[in-house]
Amino acid sequence: MFNNSFFINNKAITLFILLLCSCVSKIQEPSKSDISIKNFVADYNQLDSTYFFQVEISPDYENIESVWISLSNEDKTIDTTFFLNDSAHSGDQIMMNNTYSGIFYIPLPFMDYQLNAVIQTQSGLQFSNEKNILIQEQFYPQLVDIIFQKKYVDGSGYEFRNNTPYFVNNEDTSYLNFQIKIKDLNGKENIQSIRYETVTLWNYAIGDCGCPEGQTCSFSSPTFYMTYLTSSDSTVTYEAINNYIKEPGFLINPTSVCDRFGVITFSFIVFDSYFGPQTFVEELLFSPCNEGAWNCEEDCEYCPSVCGECSE
Repeated sequence: MFNNSFFINNKAITLFILLLCSCVSKIQEPSKSDISIKNFVADYNQLDSTYFFQVEISPDYENIESVWISLSNEDKTIDTTFFLNDSAHSGDQIMMNNTYSGIFYIPLPFMDYQLNAVIQTQSGLQFSNEKNILIQEQFYPQLVDIIFQKKYVDGSGYEFRNNTPYFVNNEDTSYLNFQIKIKDLNGKENIQSIRYETVTLWNYAIGDCGCPEGQTCSFSSPTFYMTYLTSSDSTVTYEAINNYIKEPGFLINPTSVCDRFGVITFSFIVFDSYFGPQTFVEELLFSPCNEGAWNCEEDCEYCPSVCGECSE
């Protein structure tokens, strides 16, 4: 009697354990709605033909068998698979953080591609996320034009290029603004921002000129960024006026305050989203009214000693 009871109880305990394990297994195994791809990153670097893939799994689930990316184009001339890892190797940064990554070398022609990120659990369940990627040719931004603008207190003024010096007379305060035109065949979206720096070198300087005579003075500031104005086809225009540099522009003192002759060099840094910062340099000559060829056609009345009587 004792032996029969022992075996019956033992069988009951065994059956209970099996049922419990079965329940636990069912609870741990996710359903299609329990697990998902939280973040799917696909970043192609055309400079070195490498693809960085990253898949973040949500929620944190341990029983992952493998994670891979399938890449193909429409006519299936390219159809390949990349297996990602969560072991801090080959592009993955942090081990066992439920984010699978990988860097792979693959030269790709310019066209549309279909990507499919797949997660497979140890029990064979699969979860996926798809996206389309366009690989297009990237072009360097090109300088089209730099336009300087001179304005006076009375509102008069004109545009000019760097082949015309910025003349200053003894009495009149003026203001300097400038625009830059950039051509980017990838569109305005590729231009993240445009900033500039200046280097001043006065051959002679008398008075409060901000930079001593014969000394090179560099000026840069977070406020020296340019504001988007317009775009036409692939050409975009930015100007110096912004939230900090107000209309009509930088104040230029007359020679009674600063009598100078020399050059300010402008370095325009165009931040392209693909190629990074690209720099374009332009020089602007500053000269007092009594030196050189004053622009009598545009502002004759501000330099009568050189221009003489101005026509109406």
